[in-house]
Amino acid sequence: MKFLLKSLCFAAALTFSLSTNAQAIFSPGLYSTGEPLKKPRVMKPFVEFSKARKMPDLKIKNLKGEPINLESLKGKLVILNVWATWCTPCIREIPQLAELQKKLAGTNIELVGVSIDANPAEVEGFLKKQKQTDFKTWFDPTTSVEAVMPMEVVPTNFLLDAKGNLIGYLPGFLPWDDPTILPFLTELEKKYATVTK
Repeated sequence: MKFLLKSLCFAAALTFSLSTNAQAIFSPGLYSTGEPLKKPRVMKPFVEFSKARKMPDLKIKNLKGEPINLESLKGKLVILNVWATWCTPCIREIPQLAELQKKLAGTNIELVGVSIDANPAEVEGFLKKQKQTDFKTWFDPTTSVEAVMPMEVVPTNFLLDAKGNLIGYLPGFLPWDDPTILPFLTELEKKYATVTK
């Protein structure tokens, strides 16, 4: 009986947590995204929503501590790569992400890191030690990204359309230097960087 009661309490707490902390992923859809794009094998974990969802206000800052307004990125396909300095797969991804950021210059795709470390000085020090100071990243000291969906996996990527709506996510490590990824991102750019909904 005690086990059953504990299980019910845990389930209730989990349900409450999901409903309060993961509003975006469970929110009603804003518009139909149409036929999902055919994704390359390496992008198998990518989930493209059938309906776009409203993105919550994130409390993210640049490494100087200045608040970032995602409104400034409207008109672009935005990829927010949520990572942490203590995350080994994230560390493996950063050199590839930094290289991809360079390749995306001049496109309507904005790829930016969002560190969930509490101290920006630690993030800067970490990037210097890794010789990856070119990696464009912000930080989210209050882990406001939990309002999108529970952060069970780091790294996780959130993809936003031209209006700043959530159109999909990609959990886990990805070999960003795979030659099939950039063409797929270009297809996503065509579909979502010009969305008029």
